[in-house]
Amino acid sequence: MKKKNNARKNIKIAHVLKSSVYSGAENVVLTIIRELWDEFEFVYIATDGPIRKKLEEENVPFILLEKFTRSDLARAVRYFSPDIIHAHDFSATVLCALLPGRFRLISHLHYDPPWVRKWNLRTLAYWGISYRIESVLAVSESSFRHMVFSKRLLLKYELVGNPVNASRIQRLAQEWDESVEHASGNREGETCCDLLFVGRLVEQKNPQRFIRLVGELRDRGWTDIRAWMLGIGELKEECKKMIQNLKLDKQIEIMGYKDNPYPCMKRSGILCITSRWEGFGLVAIEANILGVPVISTDNSGCTDIFGQDAAEICRTDKEFSDRLLMLRQSKDEYALWKKRALQRGERFNNTDSYMKKLIKVYMGE
Repeated sequence: MKKKNNARKNIKIAHVLKSSVYSGAENVVLTIIRELWDEFEFVYIATDGPIRKKLEEENVPFILLEKFTRSDLARAVRYFSPDIIHAHDFSATVLCALLPGRFRLISHLHYDPPWVRKWNLRTLAYWGISYRIESVLAVSESSFRHMVFSKRLLLKYELVGNPVNASRIQRLAQEWDESVEHASGNREGETCCDLLFVGRLVEQKNPQRFIRLVGELRDRGWTDIRAWMLGIGELKEECKKMIQNLKLDKQIEIMGYKDNPYPCMKRSGILCITSRWEGFGLVAIEANILGVPVISTDNSGCTDIFGQDAAEICRTDKEFSDRLLMLRQSKDEYALWKKRALQRGERFNNTDSYMKKLIKVYMGE
């Protein structure tokens, strides 16, 4: 890490997350810390787990909790004594708002799960502590608009999107992964799979739908399709059983967690996003930066990226399979989608502007 800039080095910021793994929101937080390390003093507070290894690799100061409880979190916050708590998503925001201390609270909402669209105990809890929040950061306009309390928090709302560093993604994509080479049987630079799933194996990402789609494509004649799933999660065993039951062992391989998914992503034919909801489709932008076409469900994050009526957005399994088969069968259409992906990726290269906006939020400007 670089030495701190004297102008802001005395401002202490605690990023607080409930999760114990490394995924989309965690990637955003580490990008912020990496880019603004010379401006502020940071600490990463979360539940202990696989994230520890990533934090150690990045040399990021952290405090990991045995359990994400008010008492454990209060001890961590008291120890670091932050000027600002940057809480990520709903649970972390509510718990931080209940802590004693004179700190400014920023609530960063990375996604819009279905329950946030109506009044219930969770949305009422968030609304009840909203007086404590100084700024509400949203990753997309539509995801914030879907939240039942959005109109009541407009004065605190700030659209920030997600930080995307295209040059870093392209550089990391050049790091050849020997496990990818071994599993694919291909040489460096060749396509390793036709269809790629990247994400946690959890309800939100709906990996079961991806498996069903591969089965449908096989049944419609794409018998030699090769699909990879990058990720870990609570649905891993269910996914394995589903693959076995549908006799897709030759078509689908669960590759597990990849610290650097970009080499595999770059060498994939199409990225398939089956998420039930997304605040911001970061993985879609990453794939586009690498020239990989994307097919996605109609979720807030991806719809904001592609457009409501874009060909990349599918609402039924038949739309998914029809378009995937079309891209397989038409080299001209695939080349057009690939060109469109690269152009879109260039538009989302925004690290500098994102950090400037965040600095203003931190400085209360």
